[in-house]
Amino acid sequence: MTDQAAPDVVFARTIAWLMRMQAGLVVVVGVVFLLIGGMPAALAAFAGGAAGLFLTALSGFRVALSQGSGSRQMVRTFYRAMALKFALTMLLFIVVAIWVPAYFGPVVSGYMVTVIAYWLAMRKAFSTQVS
Repeated sequence: MTDQAAPDVVFARTIAWLMRMQAGLVVVVGVVFLLIGGMPAALAAFAGGAAGLFLTALSGFRVALSQGSGSRQMVRTFYRAMALKFALTMLLFIVVAIWVPAYFGPVVSGYMVTVIAYWLAMRKAFSTQVS
């Protein structure tokens, strides 16, 4: 089934779906860390997940602003958004590793489930295009 909506509407729906998936996975990881490591570990996992959600929203917003421009400009904007996301992620991990190393694992775990949601979104996007 293909979506007949305008490309910007499809993009917005995809970003919203991705962020819902990320939030759900972050809650699951947070609960797991609550059960095995207590509230501080759970909060650290939620913080990592919140960082991932924020970076997804930031990247999505930057790419959405380029909707309607030429394909070269959209690709350039996408790569810049991903480069910014990568740089901010590395900064986050460095800060956590230096200031609160005891919670590095939960923070990275919370963030990593947001990356897993990207893989699920790509799978969904490609399976929709194929059928």
